[in-house]
Amino acid sequence: MRYVILVEQKREAPAMYVADVDQDDAAYLQKAAATLRPLSPEQYMQGPAAILHMLARYSYVLDGQDVYWCVEWTPGMIVIKFSPGGQMQWTALRSPVPDFGGRKPSPEDSAAYDKDAPNHQVNLIFDPWLAQSDVEDREAKGFRPADAKTEATFEAALARVNEIGEQIETQHGNDLEAWVYRGEEEVAKMVGEGVRID
Repeated sequence: MRYVILVEQKREAPAMYVADVDQDDAAYLQKAAATLRPLSPEQYMQGPAAILHMLARYSYVLDGQDVYWCVEWTPGMIVIKFSPGGQMQWTALRSPVPDFGGRKPSPEDSAAYDKDAPNHQVNLIFDPWLAQSDVEDREAKGFRPADAKTEATFEAALARVNEIGEQIETQHGNDLEAWVYRGEEEVAKMVGEGVRID
């Protein structure tokens, strides 16, 4: 598994960089993948697509031909898997932090929480997120320019979702704020309490 980040450049297309995902974080993401459920283009358009128009922090992880989009979101992290051919799957994970997002901690949350344990959700999102804008951090984490094959693989996995993005602009460009608000409400319904992964 490799992180993929897009770094803005002046007057040029964003440069793509990649770095290996920490082994423990990758194992956590593989456990999360076992909880994935199908996500139709319509469901994506009515809900999660709106996240791109908000201030959420997120990352991309390339795993073979597939891309995982990891988003910090109540109840902890949303993961959406994009595959070549346009297939999408998703899951919502409960943060290990008992009061994440201002929620009232349940006894189960409090009993399971170890403040000294690694927080894989934070690592999966913020390690690449911070590297996008900090050259020294990017170098320290081993990010390197992506080769043409990696770029093509990444683009192939996101081809369908990028088409959906264009469709959203066409259909909702004049009422984007209202569409985002409806999308946020739909995501809240979708995620529920989230799945806890140890």
